[in-house]
Amino acid sequence: MEKLPQYDGDLAKERLEAENSGEVLRYVGVVDTVNQKGTVELRRYKKDHPFAQMAGSDNIIAFTTTRYKDHPLIVRGPGAGAQVTAGGIFSDMLRLASYLVAPS
Repeated sequence: MEKLPQYDGDLAKERLEAENSGEVLRYVGVVDTVNQKGTVELRRYKKDHPFAQMAGSDNIIAFTTTRYKDHPLIVRGPGAGAQVTAGGIFSDMLRLASYLVAPS
């Protein structure tokens, strides 16, 4: 965490270059089922792209398949939100704690 600020300048430059090109930056998870690979990447999108129009806790998935090759199927909707996400994380922490506690 202490080293993160050293990347601020690079990220600010990337964001400015994207804005000057009429684009936005988004972190995107990519699942490649053919090659059985998953990645998270920082990508640029034109402002009219569905990924660029997300706000808050929106979720969006684009399915590119044999049928939807030229125009991916887009599914978009609200995410869980901060309270539900926090509750899920807390539940996971409690479960993890119960696994790590030695039997008495």
